[in-house]
Amino acid sequence: MTTNRRIVILVCLLAFFISGCRDFKEVQCTGVNGFKINKISTEGIDADILLGVKNPNKVGFSIYKSEFDVVYSGINLGKAKLSKRVHINANAEETYRFNLKSSFKGANLMDIMKLVNGALGKGMVEVKGDLKVGKFFVRKKFPVNLKERVGLN
Repeated sequence: MTTNRRIVILVCLLAFFISGCRDFKEVQCTGVNGFKINKISTEGIDADILLGVKNPNKVGFSIYKSEFDVVYSGINLGKAKLSKRVHINANAEETYRFNLKSSFKGANLMDIMKLVNGALGKGMVEVKGDLKVGKFFVRKKFPVNLKERVGLN
């Protein structure tokens, strides 16, 4: 194959990919579907936040490593992170697990004890950050700012 032919094919492929991304609609976080504590002690917390994500687009894409600040009933728990890239299908809504690992350095001891003892019951979960999504070389950040009442599992 000649160099000119390769360039023409490359330009055609690039034009095809760019034209497919022009109608990219905003991805939506539909809510906090759960908050599960895996391990908690006076030193720190290991928990999972389950977030619903809706893709209204005609094409699937990937969610890249994203992180969110998490506050539960006024207690700052740290950052929840998506550990690896996941694929979302076209026109789909699914729940994804974001892992939260944090130490309680500098936190109020009474708040930590309430969490450890499970005395908070259903509390208000606040999730703030950016959801990083994309396909091929096109990437975009969507702000997430959710506040919902969720019980501890």
